[in-house]
Amino acid sequence: MNLINTLKRLVIPEGEPKQNPDSVPSAYHPTYWDGIQRTRHRKNIPYTFKSARSNSTWTRKEMASISRYLYDNDGIVHGAINDMARYSFPLSPQAISDDPYWNLEAESIFKEWAYSADIGGRYGFDEMQRLLSIAIDRDGDAGVLFVRYNGLKLQMIESHRVGDFIEQDSGFMDGVRTNRFGKPIEYLIADESIHGEFYPKSTKYRRVPANAISWLLDPERAEQQRGLPAIKHAINHLRDIKEILEFEKDGVKNLSTIAAVLESETGEADPDAWNTSEIMDDATRLTVNDIQSGSIPVLKKGEKLSPFSYNRPSPTFQGFLEFIIREFSVGMGLPYEFLWHPAGITGPAQRFIMGKAQRRFNERQRLFGPFLRKVWAVVISDAIANKKLKSVPEWYKCRIQAPAELTIDAGREASQEREDVQAGLMTMREHFGKRGMDWQSECQQKAKEMKYILEKSKQIADETGVNFDTIVNLMIKGEFAGNAPEPKEDDDNTPDKDPTDK
Repeated sequence: MNLINTLKRLVIPEGEPKQNPDSVPSAYHPTYWDGIQRTRHRKNIPYTFKSARSNSTWTRKEMASISRYLYDNDGIVHGAINDMARYSFPLSPQAISDDPYWNLEAESIFKEWAYSADIGGRYGFDEMQRLLSIAIDRDGDAGVLFVRYNGLKLQMIESHRVGDFIEQDSGFMDGVRTNRFGKPIEYLIADESIHGEFYPKSTKYRRVPANAISWLLDPERAEQQRGLPAIKHAINHLRDIKEILEFEKDGVKNLSTIAAVLESETGEADPDAWNTSEIMDDATRLTVNDIQSGSIPVLKKGEKLSPFSYNRPSPTFQGFLEFIIREFSVGMGLPYEFLWHPAGITGPAQRFIMGKAQRRFNERQRLFGPFLRKVWAVVISDAIANKKLKSVPEWYKCRIQAPAELTIDAGREASQEREDVQAGLMTMREHFGKRGMDWQSECQQKAKEMKYILEKSKQIADETGVNFDTIVNLMIKGEFAGNAPEPKEDDDNTPDKDPTDK
């Protein structure tokens, strides 16, 4: 019966063409592709064509430990990771409801909350973004836990606190449990510093639902749940650079202790040739001590005193280091000239480098977009629940304002943007956004300034008699336009006289 069922499954359905087994093309021979040939000239690369979630907790932590060491002890790594955070943040959510005054009030409440967003009271929301970006590049990933402790607070969860702490539970993969679609359901977090109303007990680890935490990583594969350090491609290069530089410095220091080399036929120095105590003074009474420029050694025949010189590090050593640093920079997604050596490049090349670096910063900013929108929705909903804000349609929506973009043509671009704004080709939101500012807040500030200028101008005009328009023009542009006030005449309409006149 099993054989009959098997034959039925092998029958080709009607309508499909039958193929001759001899005409079916065979697979390419393994030696056809040069890239998969194994030779003794190259090391074997293990086959890892499998799930993106296969990395074990120990493998990830081992790599993150090396990355942390290099971040703390290597200036190249430290500077590159910090530059990624320095030029990408802070990001500020801005309300986009149809009520502009509600938007200003909501943004004011969010900024007030952001001053002390950290549960430990150490960092504001802007500083937390910088620390999270550093953690993503240094450790691979990081999380933010939403906690109620004297109000709504955020708690940063570092990468080493999430892992497989339950050996008997196979539902977790590297500290993350997902459903059959790959959506995270729970995180397994080591309980090192969790406090608050939601977590009153102290245990070794805790299951945290996915909706209570935002897990941040820079993914490279669709099914990836945990991240790896951004310098994973260059760990060996960076370690080699440190060791080579240490050896090179030792060599230079050792060579620096040698002032000269005495060459002799026997390979040994003659003690009598270097002893000047028996030298008789001549009529000039010139002695060795009278020579201020240095001593005069006496050499035996066949000996030669040569100055010692060395060429370490060699001229090619800098190029060797440059190649290694370039590969590290390319893997980080940042131009080499931006991270290390920008000297000697022209204006167009500098613009290309700035543009390429800015694209990388934009990628990091987009990565934080869902996290910031979630924080905005939680903070504003909490304010609405506490009657600090009224509820309006689409109160949960916001746009993300990034810091000013990199440029080397600030003056020229600013002039062009002013013309575009006046011509209606650029909105005020885009104009102020390029400078990392909120257009509504800037318009509100401008309204306050104009109100003050008009009130002050009227007061000055009443006191001095100067035309009101002239005072306004003087305060805004710094230019005096118009006529000076006429001097007031005396009541008797007679010119003043000198009291000494008779």
